[in-house]
Amino acid sequence: IEINYTFEAENERRQLGLPSRVRFKDHLSDQFTASTTLRGQNSEECVTTKLVLQEKIKDKLRPIPISVSVTITGVESSSLSARRERALPDLIPILNSNESGTKTTKVEFLKEGCGDDNECHSNLKLQYRFCTREGNEDRFTYLPIENGTPVLVLKDQKDIALEIMVTNNPSDAKNPRKDGEDAYEAKLIATFPDSLTYSAFREMRGYPEKQLTCGANQNGSQAECELGNPFKRNSNVTFYLILSTTKINVDTTDLDINLKLETTSTQVNLTPITASAKVVLELLLSLTGVAKPSQVYFGGNIVGESAMKSEDHIGNLIEYEFRVTNLGRPLKTFGTASLDIQWPKEISNGKWLLYLMKIDSKGLEKVSCQPENEINSLHVAESHNSRRKREVAEKQITDSKTFSLFSERKYKTLDCNVNARCVDIRCPLKGLDSKASIVLRSRLWNSTFLEEYSKMNYLDILVRASISVPAAAKNVKLTNEVAQVRVTVFPAKPVALYTGVPWWIISVAIFAGILMLALLVFLLWKCGFFQRSRYEDSVPRYHAVRIRKEERQIRDGKCKDLETKQWFTKWNENESYS
Repeated sequence: IEINYTFEAENERRQLGLPSRVRFKDHLSDQFTASTTLRGQNSEECVTTKLVLQEKIKDKLRPIPISVSVTITGVESSSLSARRERALPDLIPILNSNESGTKTTKVEFLKEGCGDDNECHSNLKLQYRFCTREGNEDRFTYLPIENGTPVLVLKDQKDIALEIMVTNNPSDAKNPRKDGEDAYEAKLIATFPDSLTYSAFREMRGYPEKQLTCGANQNGSQAECELGNPFKRNSNVTFYLILSTTKINVDTTDLDINLKLETTSTQVNLTPITASAKVVLELLLSLTGVAKPSQVYFGGNIVGESAMKSEDHIGNLIEYEFRVTNLGRPLKTFGTASLDIQWPKEISNGKWLLYLMKIDSKGLEKVSCQPENEINSLHVAESHNSRRKREVAEKQITDSKTFSLFSERKYKTLDCNVNARCVDIRCPLKGLDSKASIVLRSRLWNSTFLEEYSKMNYLDILVRASISVPAAAKNVKLTNEVAQVRVTVFPAKPVALYTGVPWWIISVAIFAGILMLALLVFLLWKCGFFQRSRYEDSVPRYHAVRIRKEERQIRDGKCKDLETKQWFTKWNENESYS
């Protein structure tokens, strides 16, 4: 009898489109068909084959099913003489219909970290915390907690991190065999919202060994991290999922990340966890202001408003420049910011203070500040003459008051809180990328200062500005200080009124000088500074006595040797020499 037999491994996985974990050694496939012949009744034929385990398989928990099926293909023909002797025709044998034509057996994996029943009961636990990442370094800082919820204050960070810690410990220390066994194919699946995308992962701690790998889908909306196969008993791992924040916009108020642990081991309490955090967007806008020039003068004659035909007739030119620097995220995702200026237009009695001629911008689209009727409201002609130097009041009539060094200096501050009436000017910062400037060209109203402040020594004019985001949501935080620009105004009158120092001050100064000189001379005289030393007092004196020579005695024509006499001296010295 000719029999065909078929070996198949993991038929169910093949039907699901999954690769087989084994292959037959001689056939390089997970199934093959062959034939054999049974020579007679009660004869047996044994067929042996070998299985090879594939490399880097993941499923080590489930057994490998191997099935064998047989079919009868035919019967060998008998000899013609024997067939003639039989009266009955040949009958073809069939398989027993009460028995299955396919036999299946299972090959179990050896599970060292599981119980005696060869089943693994794991106890995977998950904890998480949101963090910020410092630059490109692997240093992470936990987010602050408000009302039990982490709060992400997003400034210029390009990414954040989610710290994840997974453990596999027994739930009951008194009964460690209940659970906490090896978790096969343990993995974490993280699903991110549209405002976050997966960037990378960093493994910080792993016990007893590091075997973590993470990958994401094409658009970075989901990441899958393999914790171990198996993730053994008493193991723990801590790692960080680094997430890009480039898609966070003004509509993003919360971050919800779905975290799910999976394993092929037995565990019934693997419910998904949602990691949530609040989002606060902080705009890093820096505002500075400067006035050119910072000191101006007023003087000359009083001119009425109707006579103002050109801006030169109004007064000195003052240009206020406010510089805006964006140190954080682009403003396009948060709406349009605006520069709000408190402009001191008039003094308290309604007279002109600063006349706004024109507003220009640098680094922005064409700026259109509101209200427009506050810009050159008198429609005077624009001048290109800067006139930033001091104007000398040559024709001003001076009073009889004279200048004194000890006179009380009078000054006043003009700002929106006191002594001045202000208008609010708003300039949209459209197209602001990183830097921009708003320049306000104005004129000091000279006639007002001549009428109201001619007796002042100086005055300070304060202009304040700030940045706002009108269309910002509640989760947008703008941290910026008010920029204050000060301009000091001096009258030109003190220069013309100066007539010299009073005579009594000069007299007192001369007398004091002579007195100091006389005192100095007296002290030097008492110290002997003016005495001269005498010659005889500084040179030593002495007295000498000369001893006369003895008469020479010549005897027999020879001169005797005479004894040499010594000089006798007496010194008289002073105690000091010069």
